[in-house]
Amino acid sequence: MRISSIEYKLGSKIETLAELGKYNPGWQVDRLLAKTGIAKRQILTPDESLLGLAEEACKRIFEEQERDNIDGLVYVTQSPDSRIPTTACLLHETLGLPKHCLAFDINQGCSGFVYGLSLATSLLRARQINRCLIVCAEAYSKYISIHDRTSRPIFGDGASAVVVDMEGSGDIGPFVFATDGSGAPNLTLTPGDDEASSNDDTLYMNGPKVLEFTMDEVPKSVARLLVSAGLQLEDIDMFLFHQASKVVLDRIQRKLDIKDAKFFRNYQNIGNTVSATIPIAMKQARQSGRLTKDMKVLVMGFGVGYSLAGCILQTGN
Repeated sequence: MRISSIEYKLGSKIETLAELGKYNPGWQVDRLLAKTGIAKRQILTPDESLLGLAEEACKRIFEEQERDNIDGLVYVTQSPDSRIPTTACLLHETLGLPKHCLAFDINQGCSGFVYGLSLATSLLRARQINRCLIVCAEAYSKYISIHDRTSRPIFGDGASAVVVDMEGSGDIGPFVFATDGSGAPNLTLTPGDDEASSNDDTLYMNGPKVLEFTMDEVPKSVARLLVSAGLQLEDIDMFLFHQASKVVLDRIQRKLDIKDAKFFRNYQNIGNTVSATIPIAMKQARQSGRLTKDMKVLVMGFGVGYSLAGCILQTGN
């Protein structure tokens, strides 16, 4: 089993932290950059849609994959263009996938890609499908005012597309999960009350509380995952965590005592694209030559929910 293809598409509008500072003279931009590590992000333009980004990411996949071979579509999002019907059905039609293809949405955030991967691998191993397309697409920017100092400098808009199949010599799994619904109020949508927000709902994030969950659960979940896989920390060739922000990843790296060479980061010019961060990071790790054959990779997403999901990927030869 393997991830055979990865592609992505970001929103076309580049929004820099320096530009946000001009709209918000009271912001200490240098301190924000030191904390988030994010100098710029890409978000949707008024003429773009999240479904359009997802379609473009998938079209790039089909430059090397036959679309008629796709018989599973899992669409992960918390900012869908459509609630009824599911966006997966709309994307299925737009892409011209076969009628016998299953298609459904998952409403999951930062852990969403690993959730989708778990479902895809289960369907493949049960021989319900042969090749699954996992699309993670988020446009949190529509929920965030340009004056929101907590969230606006962090989140970007983007879509990733990943194909999983039973071919090759790699493997996917085991998986680990964690949930704490008591944290729901700390990262949620609230009724919009800011005229600068373009949506009826506004994102609220209590950053310190989300970080508290992360630092409590990530080390424990990494330990559980390694035990389940029969591995030690030093057996892992690359750690690829949800690209939340610099402060979050710094603390995880220190807590687990992971060397820089094994710890992948790419948030600097992309930001936090929620469920799409891990596959985008995987694509860039492949392109840079850091993610290669015969590697054991630990991936883990965490955040809104609270929710966490992780797994071990073996890239094969």
